[in-house]
Amino acid sequence: MKISKTADIAAAWRSAAADAPLVGIIDELEALEFLGDEDQSLLRRCASVWRERPSLLPIRARACFHAAQIEDLLSALRDGTVTVDDLKSDAVRAWAILINAGNIATMLIAPRGDGDYRARADLRRALRHQARRSGEPDLACRVSRMCGGDFVALSEDGMRPARLPKIRAEHCLSAAAGEPAVYPAAMARSLQLWLATPVDLADAFDGARTLLRQVDVWRRLQGKIADSSLLDDAIRGAELLAYSRLARIGVCRALDDDDLAIKRATLDLIAPRARDPDPMRAAIEWAVDLGKTVSDPA
Repeated sequence: MKISKTADIAAAWRSAAADAPLVGIIDELEALEFLGDEDQSLLRRCASVWRERPSLLPIRARACFHAAQIEDLLSALRDGTVTVDDLKSDAVRAWAILINAGNIATMLIAPRGDGDYRARADLRRALRHQARRSGEPDLACRVSRMCGGDFVALSEDGMRPARLPKIRAEHCLSAAAGEPAVYPAAMARSLQLWLATPVDLADAFDGARTLLRQVDVWRRLQGKIADSSLLDDAIRGAELLAYSRLARIGVCRALDDDDLAIKRATLDLIAPRARDPDPMRAAIEWAVDLGKTVSDPA
């Protein structure tokens, strides 16, 4: 079985380096931009983003798939089945960003049902375990904020693990525009191209700041209308879009000092927003830290 697997890995990398087709890469945070209808009013569009938010189960399944791709490659490198080159290094970095985006999306997107709750609990348990092992008080504090504190931890510790859907590696060849997929080793050239295409962090920051200002306007309006719940979905959807944009700034690589300044501005933007959900604010702080792990060394 091991011989067959290593042969498959070597074949996948030969295909990636040769004639594998190029596909568009969509991470879990960017995928939220395709929810709703941009031709609608902002209020209706944000409300539809909330109502159309994705299930966490496929998000977790895709993150697990990409983690397995990294592990398989590292195993193949250790036993000499394949050798290190720029394509493999870039693919690992791209997979890491996809995993980070999926993890942050899991923390930002409200569960839709029992399966989603269990999927999120699985990640939260892993984060709590990591925080305990680290022995770092600051990390433990952030994880507690992000994961809902001790009472929530107690309720989640006994949850059964989520049953994740099966993922088809070839789905990336047929995914619709704006639809996230898994990207196996054979798609390494696409991953490399995606990694080399910088995200416009300034545009993402401006878009998030504009949405948060609109959230503040809608919150003030809630106090002036008879049925304040009419704006709930729009506020939640706008928050989700805004924080997903800030999270994308966090998990992306910082390519220069301007990018680093935008990441600092992201943290400054959310710091005084006490009315926003604290777990979402803590998730952005985590996203910025995750981005440091994939940035080029200074």
